[in-house]
Amino acid sequence: TYGNRARITRSVVVDTQPAWFYKDGDALLDALGKKRMERFIGLQTWRKAGAKVALNADHMQGFDPDTSLNPYNPFLGIWTTLTRQPRWADAPLRPEQLITREQALRFYTFNNAFLTFEEKEKGSLEVGKLADFIVLDRDILTCPVDEVKDISVLQTWLGGKQVYARPQP
Repeated sequence: TYGNRARITRSVVVDTQPAWFYKDGDALLDALGKKRMERFIGLQTWRKAGAKVALNADHMQGFDPDTSLNPYNPFLGIWTTLTRQPRWADAPLRPEQLITREQALRFYTFNNAFLTFEEKEKGSLEVGKLADFIVLDRDILTCPVDEVKDISVLQTWLGGKQVYARPQP
């Protein structure tokens, strides 16, 4: 059992996969209709209601992170939360649900640690926490929004030790 179970009664956590919106948003709009889609992956609605929102992706190891049935590229997921642009659609869907880059990063990092009762050990860079972080090929907070989906990881660090470095060309 988890030692933090009492916390569950004080918090609601929404765990969702934004790349699903990118892959199927247009088809879901056709199938579910505009009224039902008003609440589909309602990031701002959930956040404003006080829920902790955790963003992630289905695991499809061995398949391309962008084109698999359930894309697991976190940068595609973040781009989706910043644009609400489904594939094959002409315009963003429910743009009032857009979140900021800072919110998207928090939803992918700290809020996921909260979801697994690990926010005291990981999820943010603070003294006393594990030094788990990545180095990116561009600044996710300032690059043009359409470049977010194309961000690459240059290095991965776990517990303060480098475990991955992208090969140099």
